[in-house]
Amino acid sequence: MPALKTITISLPVAMGKEIEKLAKEEHRTISELIREAFRQYQAQRNLRTLASEGRSAAKKKKLTTKNFGGPFEE
Repeated sequence: MPALKTITISLPVAMGKEIEKLAKEEHRTISELIREAFRQYQAQRNLRTLASEGRSAAKKKKLTTKNFGGPFEE
């Protein structure tokens, strides 16, 4: 197993209870649940960054939806 870093976090009581309940229902540890949530957050953030970079590149090249045809055409 890779080296692990322990991090302490503070949550509202209700959120902490929900995390404990969900972890128990899914037979996972709280750490596994939080790691998965972070991986999902990272993936969404990476997609937003990629989309933003794509929009910037298209703008620099003066591309519009008309350049792509198909269902994007206006």
